[in-house]
Parts: sequence; C-alpha cells; structure tokens
Amino acid sequence: MSSNSAKKILSSYWDDGSVPVNPTYIAAQMGVLVLADPRLDGSGHYKPEGWEGKPLITYSPCEHPVRQRFTIAHELAHHVLGHGERNRDTPEQFSMSYHDPKEIEANKFAAELLMPTDVINAAIRVRDIKDLEKLAKVFGVSKAAMKFRLKELGYEIHYIGSYHG
Repeated sequence: MSSNSAKKILSSYWDDGSVPVNPTYIAAQMGVLVLADPRLDGSGHYKPEGWEGKPLITYSPCEHPVRQRFTIAHELAHHVLGHGERNRDTPEQFSMSYHDPKEIEANKFAAELLMPTDVINAAIRVRDIKDLEKLAKVFGVSKAAMKFRLKELGYEIHYIGSYHG
C-alpha cells in the first residue's frame, strides 16, 4: 500500500521522472508546509493541523541533507497515509529494527518516493550505473538507504561499492 501511494504521489506531483525527487516541493504542491526547526528534538514531526489549520512537517536542519530529505519524505508519508499526528521521529525510528507498523510503512513510502523502483531499474539497466555511491548521489540519498533499497528490489550486493542485478 505504501509503495503504491508513493507511486500515485509521484505521478500526480512529480511526473517528469527526474531525480533526485524533491519531497519539499511535492509537499508544497499538496498544501503541506515544510519548515526547518533547529530546536526539534528528533529528526522530524508531522502535525495535520500545524500552522493555521494546514498540515505541517518540521525537520531538523542540523542533520545531513540526505537525512533531511528522507525525513521530509517519511513525514509526508504520515500525511498521505492518514496516520495522524506523529511524535517526533528519532534516528532509531528510521532503522529497520524499529517495529511500529506506521513507522515501517512511512519508511517504505519514503524509500519509494525518493528511490522509485522504475527509475532505479532504468539507472541500472539502461544507464548501467553499478556503483553504490554513484547511485546514492544520483538519487540524493545515503549509501545505507540505497543499499537497503537495492536489496529490497532484489539486487545482490557483493561488496560495498557495487552490486549485480
């Protein structure tokens, strides 16, 4: 469900297929405000009626830019998937060892939004990009996020830096 929701959002608000996907732009197109909050205790927060009745995503500008992008995509998932207000997300909640079903669903949505299956497949099969670091850079995500996404999509990681499709 979460990956289908992300695909629908991409086709509605980011239809040119370019990467890296800009989750802040998509949120704005959906009427969701996105604000940096250096006082935020955690990575991000979603509030359905956060600012003058509008949905609000806040994120920590103190984290690495690729982390900020994933956080915004993750918080946007809470909005799209109707999860309601979510407590401030911590880095631990973005890990795969965290078991809250809504957080897991939001992580899957964020992964599909930022690293769309079709675009990853095209980058690998058509553009022949086999370097993990280069793929991560192209999609604007961390190497860890890309590595996890490639495994999820069935690509076999042989050693850090490359993989086989």
